[in-house]
Amino acid sequence: MPELPEVESARCLVEAHCIGAKVTKVEFNEDGSFDEKIFKDVERKAFVSALLNKTLKAAHRRGKHMWWDMSGGADSPLFHFGMTGAFSIRGKGAMKYKAFVVDTSNWPPRFAKLVVTFDNGIALAYTDPRRFGRIRLVHGDVTASPPISELGFYPLLAMPDETTFASHFAKRGGPIKSVLLDQTIAAGVGNWIADEVLYHSRLHPEQPAKSLTPAQLRDLRDAMEGVIKTACDAGADAEMFPDDWLFHHRWGKVAGEVGGEPIQFITVGGRTTAFVPKRQKKTSEKPAAGVKAEPKKRGAENDEPSKAPAKKAAVKRAPAKKVVARKAPAKKPPPRKPMAVAATRSLRARV
Repeated sequence: MPELPEVESARCLVEAHCIGAKVTKVEFNEDGSFDEKIFKDVERKAFVSALLNKTLKAAHRRGKHMWWDMSGGADSPLFHFGMTGAFSIRGKGAMKYKAFVVDTSNWPPRFAKLVVTFDNGIALAYTDPRRFGRIRLVHGDVTASPPISELGFYPLLAMPDETTFASHFAKRGGPIKSVLLDQTIAAGVGNWIADEVLYHSRLHPEQPAKSLTPAQLRDLRDAMEGVIKTACDAGADAEMFPDDWLFHHRWGKVAGEVGGEPIQFITVGGRTTAFVPKRQKKTSEKPAAGVKAEPKKRGAENDEPSKAPAKKAAVKRAPAKKVVARKAPAKKPPPRKPMAVAATRSLRARV
């Protein structure tokens, strides 16, 4: 599923080729039909009217959602890429995914649900083989309406300070992996990002979120910031990701290892989860400081006095390896033609 870095790469693709251009044609499925499943609660005529003869002023992203600002119109197209949604531009490139390749050998591409042509000669297609993506029209301020208004903080451009970050997890009793996937917490964090962040912060995916110590929360924040920035700087191109990332070994539930340590697969909150048991160990589940423990039920104590339980030996925990955001290397094996957007990853229009 496209996560924050993949959708950011789509925004950059649009920004590099379509900003300032006027829409001259709006087409739909390969056979010309209108996919009512993809176009959620949108009429064909209304969608065409919102784009045709309008200039694309800006492309924005929040989490896994992207929308366009169109000149002279009150409605904005809002895109959610679902499982296999992708943007491609004729002769220029397409979004990149680990699990599949967007076929641009023909135009319009196979599985095209929308093709938008601009007056500068650019043609952009939205493809979606599995049809889980959604395209809506939002009237007025997109940020003030669901789903954008319901999203949590923005890890790439608006990472909260340590205290505010910790407050999002202090009273969440669920597994930290599940909490990370809650879009009302951190917008854009999906399955592979959550696994990568937990790997670098040395946290077990089933560790209760509210039991994390201040030090663990700092490690989590640093890892989230580093992983997301590094992936976005690489244009979501997996071949540009650091070699020591779990990402390269987590797909397909195939037994493997990273850094010489075995990878294990479990299910957390209904989602396949990859982690390294030797590195990511459960720690104390005592609530973090400042969070009151749940009161014991009446009658839970024994009538007879009992000896105090023996103290467990403290487990010495190696410090988390901080993920340092870094620019993608100039060269990558195997050689392949870079996306045209590679040199234009500015932060303009993201907010």
